This record gives sequence, C-alpha cells and structure tokens, in this order.
Amino acid sequence: MVISISIKNGLSKKYELSIIIPTYKEELRIERCIEESLSYFQNNKNIKNFEIIFVADNTGDKTIPIIEHYKKKHQEIKLIVNKHREKKGGSVKIGMLSAKYNIIMFYDVDLSTPLYEVDGFLKYIDKYDILVASRGMKGSKVKKQAFKNLLSLGFSLLKRVLFSIRIQDTQCGFKMFNRNTLVLFEKQTIKSSYFDLEILYLAEKMHFRVKELPVTWIDSDMSNFNWYKLIFEAVRELYAIKKNYITGKYDLKKYLEKNKYKKYK
Repeated sequence: MVISISIKNGLSKKYELSIIIPTYKEELRIERCIEESLSYFQNNKNIKNFEIIFVADNTGDKTIPIIEHYKKKHQEIKLIVNKHREKKGGSVKIGMLSAKYNIIMFYDVDLSTPLYEVDGFLKYIDKYDILVASRGMKGSKVKKQAFKNLLSLGFSLLKRVLFSIRIQDTQCGFKMFNRNTLVLFEKQTIKSSYFDLEILYLAEKMHFRVKELPVTWIDSDMSNFNWYKLIFEAVRELYAIKKNYITGKYDLKKYLEKNKYKKYK
C-alpha cells in the first residue's frame, strides 16, 4: 500500500517529469523507494504527469522482481534491465536518453535527499538548464559519516587541481535537467559514480545555465563501499575526463560553433 505524502507548495504551473533511478543490488531498499516516490508524485499538485524509470543492472537478487511487481500495478513505473553491467553512470545515461518528458531528474534509491526538495527545484527549472543539489552551501542540512567527509575533501582537492569547475558539490545524487541538456549524456563516457563530474564539466564548457541549490541530505547507513577502491577510481576517472577534453574526444568545437548564442550564467 502506497503511503500518502502531503504536498503544500503550489507553483504557477504544472510540470511533466521523468524520474530516473539507477539500481544495483537494492532489494532491501527498493520497495521503500518505490512507495515513497509514487506517493510523492501522485499527490503533488505541481506535477501533471510523471514517469519513474528504473534502470537496473541484473545481479540475480530480488530488485528486478520487486520493480516488476509494482510495474504491473502502476503505469507510471518503467523498467529497463541492462544487458551488461553499466554501473551507476551508464544506467543514468540510458535512463536519461529514454525519458519522454521535457523535465528529467535522477536521484538515488536510498532517498538520502528527501523528495520534498523536488518542489524547490521546480521553482528554478524554467530559468536554468541544470539544477544541482549541494551539500556544501549555506542552508544545506547534512548528516554524513566522518570518514566520508574526509573522502569528500580529498575529491574536492583533486577537482580543484585538474578542473576549474564552478560547481562545489558535483557528486550529490539529486539533479534536474531540461531536455536541451541531453546532448551532455550523449557525450558521456564515464560509467562509474563519477559521471556527475563529467556531465557538469561538459555543461560549463558548453555554456549551459547551471544552479546549485542547498538541500537536506542524510547519509544512508546501508551504503556499502570499498573506500580504497573509490579513491583509485576517482583518480582514474578524473584523469580520463581531462584526457578526453584535451584530446578532443568530446568534439565540443563543433557544438560551440553551432551554439554561439549561448552564454553561461
């Protein structure tokens, strides 16, 4: 049974929204995510129509059967099962390029950023191309484990050394885009959880309008990862992004010549 969530903030217009949720070994959290997502968007007066696209790496656990169960009952739920391991970045890319509505967002299964932040994002989506949840801005409310804070500081240092990106928090898994930005995902090469940096780095180089917004973010106690592996992966992926840019793999020159009228704000 879907739990009812009350939505109070009224906007001047109603939106059609595609929601992308990448999944991997999420049988313990997926049901809560589905229930709360359905309740929030079904009861949100600011949403005219919506679809929730789950993009799943097939791990043989119960994640996919649970999504399929809900899919039979709710037409808003879509499921894409990857033929090969796509990781988080690859799954988000597949979902973004499959979305049917003009406003598209993605968030994580653990709902670390509460869904009520969606309304705050909708207030700005007509003025910007990309909205980014930030855990480091004034007004943000963050509960994070101490060692993860150290990892974040190290990653921020690497970003400053290799990139001149303006966005402070590139890695929070809660972002909203308009359809014009899908070209970024067409150019995306990173499949790991560091794909966000690639997307936002390209967004600045391609002069899309990007805005960070403070959010509430509560670290999930069930988030399991090998932090040694994450550090190695971060260095490797940052190097790959920079190399792709320097060698012209993103082919930005052609895009920029075609879109000279665009200016970053």
